[in-house]
Amino acid sequence: MGENNNGPYNGQLTSNAKLFSILSYIGLFWLLGLLIRPDKDCPFVRNHVNNGIVCSIIECIPFVGWVVGPIFAIMGIIRAAKTQTFTLPVVGGIKIVK
Repeated sequence: MGENNNGPYNGQLTSNAKLFSILSYIGLFWLLGLLIRPDKDCPFVRNHVNNGIVCSIIECIPFVGWVVGPIFAIMGIIRAAKTQTFTLPVVGGIKIVK
């Protein structure tokens, strides 16, 4: 499946891909998945890094972002732990990392 779809990821993953995908939802740890090879080229990691960046931006919005951002992050962490790609609800069309 492509990186824009929700569902299981069927491609090759490195040993750290799942870890970097989970960490991408926690603060600035999305930088790890964005900068460290070979994981930075993995569509699975890039999907979750993009979502992590968007969640970080959303969390900066007063009140609504403070509630919605962590909910999106928890949803993303669960999907990354299950080795699934994930599209954020409502803001899933925002692509920062391609």
